[in-house]
Amino acid sequence: MSASRALFVAVFCYALSFSQLSTAYAVNDLVKIETAKKAGSDTVIATNNSRMPVMVTLQLSSSSNLASSRNWPVQVLLAGGQSMELVDVFAANRQFGYTYYYNSQFVQGDPRARHDAGVSYRIPFLADQAFQILQAADGPLFTHTTVATRYAVDINMPVGTAVVAARAGMVVEVVRQFADNGKAEAEFFDKANYVRVLHDDGSWADYVHLMQNSTQVQPGQRVEIGNVLALSGNSGFSTTPHLHFHVQVNQNGTIISLPFRFRNAHDGVFTPLYKTWLIPDPPNLSVSRAKTRKTLRECLPTGKAIDDAVIRCLAS
Repeated sequence: MSASRALFVAVFCYALSFSQLSTAYAVNDLVKIETAKKAGSDTVIATNNSRMPVMVTLQLSSSSNLASSRNWPVQVLLAGGQSMELVDVFAANRQFGYTYYYNSQFVQGDPRARHDAGVSYRIPFLADQAFQILQAADGPLFTHTTVATRYAVDINMPVGTAVVAARAGMVVEVVRQFADNGKAEAEFFDKANYVRVLHDDGSWADYVHLMQNSTQVQPGQRVEIGNVLALSGNSGFSTTPHLHFHVQVNQNGTIISLPFRFRNAHDGVFTPLYKTWLIPDPPNLSVSRAKTRKTLRECLPTGKAIDDAVIRCLAS
């Protein structure tokens, strides 16, 4: 009997943001599992197509006359862009063929990462007024009901506000193609534009519901605190224009959100609370006397691409 082709099922295991959003990427775009045939054996190979570290687990579901180069389940951490041979399989009794069936799972993030509890985060937008927090861990959790979103904040924000890096790191994922027609309907779960920034301690931040095609950064680019990432929008699962922000890690194979603290010149270091106001640096205006900002229509003439001049116009 000849060796049968291995059966595998990839399971994508992280929540993105606002609700239980699935990623805008297809599973096979992130991690590719394939089998290379050799004389009398098969080699299972995993390729991490993302810039995030990924923990890959292979679980053997059934087999016959099978021997392997390593014990099952097979679990390997792949760095961003890394390809690796995970396991060789072959007949235990070379006089006969062999079969094997396995499942494949992967989770983004390095499970060894430890978030720096002493870090505080810059207010993640540029504006001449304060914006209110619509959802935070201390208030009613309308949509942040999973371990992946428990400590996320939603910040009420008009479309076209400049969104900036709250902490330095490397841009690892960018989704920009979805329209700003968000609705609180299931079909919009995977239609949010976002930027993901991987921090030096292995945690990462997501900036979600961004304006279509407004992203100013690319995967692999290093960003510093205050660098413009994109413009705020209303894409994906959303009831009103806002910015969703959270910090996450891979904790023992589960993506969890973490409590974090903001900082600004007005309030110092503080925990974001429900219905409070975030005043960006510099705090030029009070909440009650905020002047009218220039609109996207004023700063972006028809046919003009969003560039640094447009960002400066919106922030002025």
